[in-house]
Formats: sequence, C-alpha cells, structure tokens
Amino acid sequence: MKKLALILFCSLLFTCSPKLRTNITSSLPPLNENDLVVVLDIIDDQYITAKKVGELKATDNGLSQNCTYYQNIESLKTMARKNGANLIKITKHKRPDNWSTCHRIYADVYKVEDPKVYETTISWSEHRKLTWDDFKGEPDLVNFPNALAVTNSGMSYESERQLFSNGKVFIQSMFNTYQSWVLPEGRTEYVLRHEQIHFDLTEIYTRKLRKAFQDANITSTDAFKAREIFDKISSELSMKQDQYDAETIRGERTDIQEKWEAIVVIELAKYELYKSNK
Repeated sequence: MKKLALILFCSLLFTCSPKLRTNITSSLPPLNENDLVVVLDIIDDQYITAKKVGELKATDNGLSQNCTYYQNIESLKTMARKNGANLIKITKHKRPDNWSTCHRIYADVYKVEDPKVYETTISWSEHRKLTWDDFKGEPDLVNFPNALAVTNSGMSYESERQLFSNGKVFIQSMFNTYQSWVLPEGRTEYVLRHEQIHFDLTEIYTRKLRKAFQDANITSTDAFKAREIFDKISSELSMKQDQYDAETIRGERTDIQEKWEAIVVIELAKYELYKSNK
C-alpha cells in the first residue's frame, strides 16, 4: 500500500561556489564511488556506534556556483568516500542569508559497520531494492486498517539561481524509512515486491518530471511554471499509485501484480534518459 509524500523544496539561490575542507583524524582506505554513504540531518539524534573519522565542511567561496543543498551534500559524500567514511552527521547548517547565498554545511564523518542501519531516506537505485529492514516505522492501523505494509515515497526538487545565467533544477525521488512500516504477518517476499513497485512508480514519475522540466526549459527563474508542472505530475503519480492498489487489491491479485511489474520495467526503460540530474 502506498503513502505518498510529495515534497516541494524550491530554493532560489544566487551564484557562489562551495569551499570544501576536510579535517581527517583517522587514515582509512577509500571507498568505491558507488558505495553507500548515509547522511543524517542535524536534528537526527541516532546514537552512532563508531569512532569519528574526521570533519568535513562546505562553505562559501565567493561569487561562483554549485552550492545548493543537494550539490553540497553530493560533494560531501564524495569527500567522505575518498577518506573511507560512510556516515555523515550534519552538525551545523547555515541556509542562504544576507551574508551568503550558499548552503553552508558542517559535518562529522564516521566509518560504521552497516550504514543502512542509520538510513532515514533512501534514494531510488536500480542496484538497490528495498528490504524489510528498510521499513522502520510504527504501524498505523487507524489510517490504514487493511494494510499489511505501507510505503512512504515522494518527489522533491531544488533549484539554484546563478548571477550571470539561469540555474539548474535538481529532482530526486526518495523512500522514507521511518514513515514506512510492515506488520509481522506481512513480511513476505510477495508483499515486499508489491511495496517495491510503489517506490518504482515514484521513480518513473520523477523521471517524467525531469523530462517535463527539460521540455519546458525550466530553470531557477521559472518558479511559478515549475510549481505548476510539479503539481500536475504529482497528481498523476498519486492517481497511478491508487490505481495500482485498486487493480491488485493491494497486492492480493497475483496475476495483476505481475502485469504491473512488467509495466514498471517498460516505463523505467522508456524514461532511462532522465534517470539522473544532468
């Protein structure tokens, strides 16, 4: 069963470039470029059972570009991998203000045994399928009395504004681990396949949103038009999720479930060109 989270995160930023710095206290071999690095927000109070590797920060470097929250987080992940760390805990986050137009992020980094334990959100990946360990939330039988499991997934976008050109728009799909849950009797491979399709549908419409933005030449200066397109695609996604649950009777119809699995494979391939932010 789906629980759709449609998030609009639209920040209009002016031109600047992050100054990336490291203060590493433990020397570790670097990780592979595709290894998972988990990011914990400043308000996340999870206890980290690992020794700190060091500190990272992305700060203002003057009038340049590429310093949205999304871009700086990706830069910090790259820095963490180079230093053998797989967990980033944000300790300070300064949003754009009168003094700087960049997101300034300060963080501690750790090397933990299993970073998945700490995940609060999961970005969709063809190489990473959901497991029942990703469903960390408490069951909500008041709002979902007939559900064995609930998947909370959604889309978001962030835009940057540059001083001498139009800024880019960054679009993401994510699965929210603590808003997703499963009952003990629902922990079957078949039910998990049903929930995976909910997340896959979110990814398909995330790609459709990227295509729609590209076709409409959306940049950071087109806030109203971007919101209009976002709302339209979001509505289509919500209706598609409802249709999926209705036709499969929340996964009880095995034959229809298999039909939807085939549709998802085709649709993901159809929008392959839009699987990442360019």
